[in-house]
Amino acid sequence: MTADTEHTAVTEIEAQVALLLRLADRNRRSTTRLATSLERSAYLALRLLDTTGPSGINEIADHLRLDASTVTRQVLAMEAAGYVTRERDVHDGRRAVVTTTPAGRSALAETRAARAEVYADVLADWSDQDRGLLAELLTRLNGDLDAHATRS
Repeated sequence: MTADTEHTAVTEIEAQVALLLRLADRNRRSTTRLATSLERSAYLALRLLDTTGPSGINEIADHLRLDASTVTRQVLAMEAAGYVTRERDVHDGRRAVVTTTPAGRSALAETRAARAEVYADVLADWSDQDRGLLAELLTRLNGDLDAHATRS
């Protein structure tokens, strides 16, 4: 790959990622199946809690690569919506432990199903191989973006 070709590819990747983020947001707002779905921050936090179990604010912040104060605001909003509870850690009273409620698990399951349905529709004409390759490359891109941000 020549320097010009590499630069062109990188420029096109940057433009396509920017467009992807914009279109994904537009799709979320305009698709009726997603109208009642969780917003992205709640969705990601609840997915994490579903995977790891009850966690502290700092652990959630570290995993989502956010500031603890941002996560605290998000947790307060999820708590007000009935999706999580916060309790003091029995071993360290300074630490709050966030736990998903049945309503939070239900909202997460509904959002996952709605999102999967939309992406299944969008990718219906793609081969299994192309969908697998996209999943692999997006996973790699996210890992590399995270590593780059950590190094910077």
